[in-house]
Amino acid sequence: MSLTIENLGKRYYLERSSEDGGGIRATLRAFRDRLLRRAAPAEDAREFWALRNLTLSVDPGTILGIIGPNGAGKTTLLKILARVTLPTEGRASGSGRVVSLLELGAGFDADLAARDNVIMNAAMNGISRSEALDRLPGILEFAEIERFSDAPLKHYSSGMYLRLAFSVAINMDPRILLADEILAVGDLAFQERCLQKVEESGRNGLTVLFVSHDMEAIMRVCTKVLWLDKGQVQKIGDPEEVVGEYQESVWSELDPARSERGRQSSRFAAIRGVKLLNADGSEIGAAPLEQDVFVAIGFEAFKTVSVKGAIDLNAHRQLVFRSQDEDFRELPHPGLYELRVRIPAHLLSDITYQVSASLTTLREGQGRHYRLNAYDALSFLAYRQNQGVEATKRRPAKTGLLAPRFDWDVKEVTPVGA
Repeated sequence: MSLTIENLGKRYYLERSSEDGGGIRATLRAFRDRLLRRAAPAEDAREFWALRNLTLSVDPGTILGIIGPNGAGKTTLLKILARVTLPTEGRASGSGRVVSLLELGAGFDADLAARDNVIMNAAMNGISRSEALDRLPGILEFAEIERFSDAPLKHYSSGMYLRLAFSVAINMDPRILLADEILAVGDLAFQERCLQKVEESGRNGLTVLFVSHDMEAIMRVCTKVLWLDKGQVQKIGDPEEVVGEYQESVWSELDPARSERGRQSSRFAAIRGVKLLNADGSEIGAAPLEQDVFVAIGFEAFKTVSVKGAIDLNAHRQLVFRSQDEDFRELPHPGLYELRVRIPAHLLSDITYQVSASLTTLREGQGRHYRLNAYDALSFLAYRQNQGVEATKRRPAKTGLLAPRFDWDVKEVTPVGA
């Protein structure tokens, strides 16, 4: 039986804060309404449809890539199919076990060992303890953690977490697998094994819905691609065709401001997109901690101007740092350009970051600056590639917003008066 989605929609209510502290009152009102089990929205709320009128059918064995800008509704769709959240309208139906990989290590207990977590996840998926124990050796072997099977997961690196999470999911005999950018994490060898396993499972009838910003992986492994934007279907079909049109649209169409606070275009220039790149210039969905990565601000100059860029890196609703170009850079002529800023290796922590970008233009002879902003234009996970036992021992119990690698030293000090 195919996965069938009919007129699926998900609506949220966004409350407007007022100048006299409405944000705090809105939070208290929401808490009160939850206690009173009120479902009606506040009077000052406005509708936001994360998904609307989504209808499609996915045949068994299809590997469906789901692409689109941040905020397009990709993750919302997977959460509805995983029954993490309920749709506002429409329905989704299918048969067989649904296993989701929506978050790194979701459903794991960090105080338990890998063996116990496998048994617990199997029980949640309706698999008996004896059957889970039969599958355990294969799960540990694929995850390459046989030596650490009795160690609590809190001592695992993020890469070990990933390998175990994927191995458990793929060995639970799912008929539908939901993966949200999770396959973009890990070392290249493990990514290759994951993609091979997905391809093999697809040939055996597994239906996969794969959300990613990694277009190379999408085109390689997917048999069909769905392009979402603003919660609605833009195109669905052949991977090469859909991905090509999507990438072209990033440069050929204005990207409306995602926040009422910002503006992404002017008569001088327009921000076309913000991407995460590796050292080779390829777009990636996650940042390996051991390598330099680059945030690229793609823009179009309509006139001959000078530009400088800036990014804000945020995590857990806090500003981690702001990086700004010191000087304006004069462009030779109108056209498409890309400003890149390097984030050095061994700086980030293994958490999820959000990037807001800005572009300031200066027209020669006018002396006026025009600032364009793209708020929350990019979200990515930083992860640890080094999976050795020494790296596992060094992993701190608590993770901060940054994890820079500093040089430490020790020297003997002569006591005063000696």
